[in-house]
Amino acid sequence: MPLPQRTSIRARWNHVVTEEHPVRRTAPRQLAAVAVTALMLGHFTLLGSQPAVAAPGGLVADVIINEEYPEDISPSVGFDGHYLYHTGYGGSTLHRINVPAAGATQQASGQVDTPIQGASSGIMTLSYDAGRDTFWAVGGDGLSIYRLSKTGMATLAFRVDPNTDRPGFQPVGDYPNEIKIAYDAADDTIWYSSDAGVRIYHYQTTADTDGSAVIVGSTPYIDVDVPPNDMATECGYSQSSGVTVGGAHLFVTVSGCSVLFEYTKTGTKVASMTLTPYNASDTEDLECDSLSYSVPVFWVRDGYDGHIRAFQQPASNSCLYGGGAAAPAPTPTPTPTPTPPLPPLPPLPGLTSPPPPPIPHL
Repeated sequence: MPLPQRTSIRARWNHVVTEEHPVRRTAPRQLAAVAVTALMLGHFTLLGSQPAVAAPGGLVADVIINEEYPEDISPSVGFDGHYLYHTGYGGSTLHRINVPAAGATQQASGQVDTPIQGASSGIMTLSYDAGRDTFWAVGGDGLSIYRLSKTGMATLAFRVDPNTDRPGFQPVGDYPNEIKIAYDAADDTIWYSSDAGVRIYHYQTTADTDGSAVIVGSTPYIDVDVPPNDMATECGYSQSSGVTVGGAHLFVTVSGCSVLFEYTKTGTKVASMTLTPYNASDTEDLECDSLSYSVPVFWVRDGYDGHIRAFQQPASNSCLYGGGAAAPAPTPTPTPTPTPPLPPLPPLPGLTSPPPPPIPHL
């Protein structure tokens, strides 16, 4: 996406909260920069040089990306089991950085930048597929779903038809085509969430004959705004700003609210967890990491302040990296092996076979 268009996304952070559309709001960039500086100092004070206390929702690690404004404004984060990845807002470069040590907030290190090829509108968000060793990625148009290799090659997997593949879609806010996705290895599917929307769609990873998305018939979507499965008690409003999965349940962020929600794949809210301390305003995309630390974490990208933070998961198997473990194939019924006939037993030592009976004379 050309730089002038990305620069214009500054307006993205100036949403006005109304009764009809209580989506997030933030201060202008100049005021926020001062606040972010103060919050960064707070991070050093809170974390110091020691890892955070192990508790669900507790901050474990915090890294600041190297890109400057407006390139630091983006919702994307990915984790491949070794490194963190991110892009700009509809960006054309895949950034790889080292996983930071637990403890103090630190600047990103070990950066490797790879040009992205094959995605005409750039890449918005990522979700790693450990089985294929590739990323699923959403184009900047919000409709193109790619397989993105670590070498930067984007291959179109399918396109979401806005007229037929998003039943009941209601655009909310100014950026409804800012899409977050999550790869689900349990059934090899994709969860698709529009920024500030309340419906998360569920697609197959394979296209139909026209190259369009195929919605999962048994669980086509979940809604996060239907009582008693809404977010109003915790946040005062309901919306999905990011989604991830790596096990039995989905996890959903809410921009402007530092509470992470846990849903079944049929839309039942089963738990919520406060991210502590968050100290920012825009929880966006998130990715599971069950490998990097002594506790499993969610990597949460703040869309505004350039931080990617790791928060402890509720349990060791809540969200495994790379989409989680694939569903086991059914155990085949073994084919019985024919048993060959036993050979005749040899005569015992010292014994001879009896002579044949004499032939009678006629």
